[in-house]
Amino acid sequence: IIAGAFGYQQWQLTKLRGQWQGMSSKVKELEGVTQQIHQYRPWFDDSLRALTILKELTTAFPDDGRVSAKSIEIRDLSAVTCTGITRDSESMFTIWENLRHSGNVRDLHRPTTRGNKPPLQFTFDFRWSEGGRSEN
Repeated sequence: IIAGAFGYQQWQLTKLRGQWQGMSSKVKELEGVTQQIHQYRPWFDDSLRALTILKELTTAFPDDGRVSAKSIEIRDLSAVTCTGITRDSESMFTIWENLRHSGNVRDLHRPTTRGNKPPLQFTFDFRWSEGGRSEN
C-alpha cells in the first residue's frame, strides 16, 4: 500500500511538472507585465483627480461670464493656482466663497487682484484634499 501511495504521488508530481512546463513561459510573461504595471502605476490616476478638481473649480465660477479663468495650474494633483479676469471684485470673491465652502479645498488663500478698473486680474491658490475616490 505504501509503495502504491508513493507511486501515485510520483505520477501526480510528474503530471503537475508537465502542466507547469506548459504554462511557465506565460507566467514569466505575466510577471514582466506585472513589473511594468508596478513601475508605471504612479503615473496614472484612475480616480480622474485632475478632472474632479477642474469640475469643482468650474462649478464655483458664475455662469454669466463676469469672471473667466485665463490659466489653471495643477501641481502634484493637489496644489492648484488659478489666474483670470473679472468685471467686478464681488464676483471674484463669490468664487472664493464657493471654494471655501467646498469639502475638498484646503488652504485657500485670498485672491490677489491687479488693476484699478475693470477688467481686474486676479490670482488665488489652494490645496486639494480628496477624502475618497471620485464618483465620476
